[in-house]
Amino acid sequence: MERRSFFKSLASAGFTTLLPTGSIGALLASCASANPSEEFDFEKLIDRSGTWSVKYGRATNGEIPMWIADMDFATDPFVKAALSARLDRDVLGYTSTPPEFYDAVAGWLKNYHGYQVDREWVGYAPGVIAGINQAYLTFTNPGDKIIVQPPVYDQFKLYAERLGRIVVDNPMILRDGNYYMDFDGLEQLFDDQTKILVLCNPSNPCGIHWERETLVRLAEICERHGVIVISDEIHADLTLYGVQHVPFCSVSDAAARIGLMFGSPTKSFNIAGLSGTAYCLIPNKELRERYLATLENSKLDEPPIPTLVATIAAYRDDTRWLDALKRYIEGNIQRALDFFSENQMCMEAFKPHTSFLLWIDCRALGLPQDQLMSRFKEGAKLILSNGASYGPGGEGFVRLNLGYPVSVLEEAFARIKQEFA
Repeated sequence: MERRSFFKSLASAGFTTLLPTGSIGALLASCASANPSEEFDFEKLIDRSGTWSVKYGRATNGEIPMWIADMDFATDPFVKAALSARLDRDVLGYTSTPPEFYDAVAGWLKNYHGYQVDREWVGYAPGVIAGINQAYLTFTNPGDKIIVQPPVYDQFKLYAERLGRIVVDNPMILRDGNYYMDFDGLEQLFDDQTKILVLCNPSNPCGIHWERETLVRLAEICERHGVIVISDEIHADLTLYGVQHVPFCSVSDAAARIGLMFGSPTKSFNIAGLSGTAYCLIPNKELRERYLATLENSKLDEPPIPTLVATIAAYRDDTRWLDALKRYIEGNIQRALDFFSENQMCMEAFKPHTSFLLWIDCRALGLPQDQLMSRFKEGAKLILSNGASYGPGGEGFVRLNLGYPVSVLEEAFARIKQEFA
């Protein structure tokens, strides 16, 4: 969709109420180019000093911080323009959630992911992890069990345990360079206290795209045991190489009956600092009403203005920036794979099928995990994510953020080679 059509769609949806008079013409004038390769500059080095960056806060001795899932690319200009235009208004008062928010999410799921949903299934969530935590509180009690599938995003376990729940590991199987769900092992874990299984779809840190058949089988098993599936789909918009993301609740009637999906534009449109920006999708009316009541009772059902504006702007059809970003990430992935293949350093990089995170097997180095991380940080001057933090199966691995201009990646690779070759 051309930018002019994009802003017309905002106007027709009433989105101009968020924009000051004359701003649409100004935005169109500033976004005149129709060639993504010209209008989006992913090579630009961005100075993030003085921005309270969590990522750079850890880099105190010349390190390149390549740990947290936060890209060093300029945010999608459509989203920035919409936020800027709204902030130009004179009042930032109490704001209700407009119908456009729900329409934008439902439209995105249909148009980008091929999943036709009823608008009433969509709700606001106060962030993906915060939203999942509220699901823990809604559907479990202290002492109940929650299953995770490591190596997997560590905050699923962290907050479940802080809330007094028992986390049970169902480690994935690594075979022939690929990860698989261990369904035989899973069947042995259920008991009367097992209430939830948390699915990472796509999987972080391994970059796994789950096939429909896998998700169908997971839904069947969990429904048979009376277990709810919470699906974290925050990386769903960043599937690569033409791969089509498969939303969990879309795969079967069983999945729709037991599934809660959480998503957000924060990773894909590089707005992670808008941490309350997320949505939930719950087809089952009973589960949906229980969950939304928990949010309302905690006064967590009121999205702030930036969340509303950013979500609507991001999910309004124009995907040129996101498409260009994914092509750039694919190029970075290939550079990384070539580097690790060409340089014999006892490291093997897994090709991700989603997102900008590279999972690297360093077990052949034979180093204890603390020494491995020290070699990267103190020796190579790189701050990476510790694979062991992702649970069983993560020992001997690291996760490296590829969301950088090529020049930064080349410097990082040179440092790795100098330290480990």
